[in-house]
Amino acid sequence: MATRKVGGGGGRLRLALFLLCFLVISGGVILRRSFGISASTELRDLEAKRSALIAERLHVEAEIRSASSRARIQPIAEQKLNMHVAVDSQLVILSRIAP
Repeated sequence: MATRKVGGGGGRLRLALFLLCFLVISGGVILRRSFGISASTELRDLEAKRSALIAERLHVEAEIRSASSRARIQPIAEQKLNMHVAVDSQLVILSRIAP
């Protein structure tokens, strides 16, 4: 009489499919985390550059305010351009003519 295996081959196939699915899913999770870590590193670097640029912008704005102040411009205008602050007798007030 011939002997027959009951449920022998199907269990191995299910186990192999389960292991294959597990490997594919775990590989996907690892790949996603790798992309997440690299994106996080890039984001951190960009935030650092942004902070540095904001600090540089504030420094440049402070230099512009300092350079355009009256105390800085007046001596340069007097020395190089022979300009001076007008006295009251030199002021001319122009009236606007209505159209």
